[in-house]
Amino acid sequence: MNVPAVLKDVLRTVLYRSGVLGAWHRWRNRHALTVLMFHRVLPADDPVFALAEREFTFTVDGFRRTLDFVQRHYSVVGLDDLQAAFLAQRPLPPNPVLITFDDGWRDTLTHAAPELERRGLPSVLFLASEVVELEAPRWWQDALVAALQEPGAPARLCAAAGWAEPPKASITQALAAHLAAMPEVARRVWLDRHAPGVLEQLTQRQMVTLSELKALSAEAGRLAIGGHGHTHAPLTLSSAPEAELQASQRMLDGLSQPVRSMSFPHGARSRALEDMARSCGFGWIFTSEAVLTNVSKWPSPVPALGRIHVPENSGTCSRGRIDPSRLATFLFLRTVRSLHRP
Repeated sequence: MNVPAVLKDVLRTVLYRSGVLGAWHRWRNRHALTVLMFHRVLPADDPVFALAEREFTFTVDGFRRTLDFVQRHYSVVGLDDLQAAFLAQRPLPPNPVLITFDDGWRDTLTHAAPELERRGLPSVLFLASEVVELEAPRWWQDALVAALQEPGAPARLCAAAGWAEPPKASITQALAAHLAAMPEVARRVWLDRHAPGVLEQLTQRQMVTLSELKALSAEAGRLAIGGHGHTHAPLTLSSAPEAELQASQRMLDGLSQPVRSMSFPHGARSRALEDMARSCGFGWIFTSEAVLTNVSKWPSPVPALGRIHVPENSGTCSRGRIDPSRLATFLFLRTVRSLHRP
């Protein structure tokens, strides 16, 4: 038994249940915007759940328990609230939090959105706009991630890409950029050849369709749509990052999104790419840097805002379930960054 870890757990639980952690958070983070990043939400007994990337997949029960926690300790805001605060039309409430989803998974609409709607909570879906055009049931990037889990696959797939040496950076990102540059049919051929069967593991469509998104927009739902590139290639490795951003903007035009926002695919970014995103018309830019942001004053333009990837794992769970005391220390203690930093 790891005694220090047990003592740490006991102390955390006592501080949370006594209300000390919550009171400290209400004071310390009263002007701090927390942006939560989710990807997938699925029932634990869904066969798709067994094939989903666990680090980025919540159970429906875990998501509900997380929302219970969020509503207990935060004021949930939407993109329109951020825009109104920036324009000095109305201030943000204390301890604001923005709930976001990445990529364009269909389960965001079928499992996450209904729970948010039931609670009257706004959120944002950062959509990799190409996914609505794809025909294959399984998203090619999901298939690539699955293929890379096989023994020896990283070296084998790098060789298939024509690389004598593996890339120094992330192999997943490099291969994603390599396949993103191909037409969709060529990607499927490449995966069928070098990772046979991986695309066929799922037979039902996993990504949203354009008609579903247009219906959502027509219903004036509380799920806003933002950009997430077009192919979801890391923009730092893309041969045409501006074209990716422009394609994303065209999708948002078609969906009549009044507030233009985007997050960087794979979290890969640079200052030059942030400037490019602004020049393409994105007023709100989000990163994958796990920090809070002090929003007591708004500069113009607004710098890129951090987001915290929330997993359902040992860092946030106890005995296999979301634990409020662990979630509190996971979120409350983050660095608070000023919008005015150089």
